[in-house]
Amino acid sequence: MEDRNKQIMTATFSSHYGAMLTKKRLGAGCTLRPIPRSLSASCGTCAVIDGHSLEEIKESSGEYLEAVYIENKGRYEKIYEFNPSDQSC
Repeated sequence: MEDRNKQIMTATFSSHYGAMLTKKRLGAGCTLRPIPRSLSASCGTCAVIDGHSLEEIKESSGEYLEAVYIENKGRYEKIYEFNPSDQSC
């Protein structure tokens, strides 16, 4: 199995603000794009992220993050889905 920290990941968000905030916080290696048709998202914007770990993505996105995917042979594999109960008060 490949190291997921070294793969390009696609993150989806509940709002455009969440996508833009993640781009601002991650900086280099994060590009905003329209979401692929095979994925669904509330806002229609995704971030394609290279050079950052899943933990960095989660930390930068907070409650705006819906899910994170890796592309595998032309298909997207979900590696993380936001769960509100994971957030501390």
